[in-house]
Amino acid sequence: MLILPGQETAREILAVHGVMIMGISWFIGGPFLYIAVVVFLYKTVLTVWGYITMPRHLRWDIYPVPHQGRIGSKYQQVDFTGLKPPVFFMDELKEMLQEMLFIKRAWVNNPRVWKGSFPLHMGFYFGFAWIVLIAIGAVFELNGLPVAAAAPLWGRLLFYLTLAAGSIGFAAGLGGSLVLLWLRTTDEDMRYMSDYVSYINLGLMILLFGSGLAALLFADPSFAVDRAHMAGLLTLRPAAVKEPLLLFRMLIFGLFLLYLPFNRMMHFVGKYFFYHDIMWDDASMKRGSAMETDVAAYLNYRVTWSGAHVRQGESWLDQVAGEASREEDQNEKE
Repeated sequence: MLILPGQETAREILAVHGVMIMGISWFIGGPFLYIAVVVFLYKTVLTVWGYITMPRHLRWDIYPVPHQGRIGSKYQQVDFTGLKPPVFFMDELKEMLQEMLFIKRAWVNNPRVWKGSFPLHMGFYFGFAWIVLIAIGAVFELNGLPVAAAAPLWGRLLFYLTLAAGSIGFAAGLGGSLVLLWLRTTDEDMRYMSDYVSYINLGLMILLFGSGLAALLFADPSFAVDRAHMAGLLTLRPAAVKEPLLLFRMLIFGLFLLYLPFNRMMHFVGKYFFYHDIMWDDASMKRGSAMETDVAAYLNYRVTWSGAHVRQGESWLDQVAGEASREEDQNEKE
């Protein structure tokens, strides 16, 4: 075979480029995803711990509260201070599920936004279920149990559940993101209150769900490649991703995981504390209780802001004592 001048050099260059591309695809599909998951979990745990350890928030004390059931409020009971208020866990769970699954408050207060917010949240829920099902399917196949349309019962059931979760999740998430983007660009009130972060978030979610749907339709319609790749990740032997659409989806997913815990979309963590510690907390402060100890410590906090009615640098107790002293002086003058 005749080799023309420069032909061997071209082959070597192509070979080097091929190795580089495979190396990049291996990094994105392996180490990059590991890093993204670790950063996401670490920052999420720190955020939750920060909420748990921060000082008690000023409560709303607006009734009825769900865990009081049909009673609505402990204050409707005679001599409520001497009675232990009943807790109706199922009523609270019902209220929580209505908000989590159906975005109840958006439906009641802003139905237009609900039309985008509901499918977007469904996209995340079904997307999370899809990842879990992909992982379960990978474990099945690692143990010699096939997951396919023609597999035995459990493998076939897992195959169709995965297909349904992925299809619904990607389509709903993409549709919800596009609706919210359309509202933010066409509704004058929403456009006025939207900042650049709002558009960045929606753009990233459009890429996330859009790349997932594109990979499903044109690259891996049975999710067989995803299960095989997940098996490699679970066994710490990730392989290079050869399909460009799958590689792009993994890149966007990793970037999303890295971005999420540092962004306002982390409201899914803060919402729990907002509901339970601010909106619904109706525990009474009793002598010798942890709440009394906490509040007593808060009164010694120094005021760091200034105003005509406060003395900067002094504690809240000092503020109250100073105000009482001024009132006494005023009374003596009168």
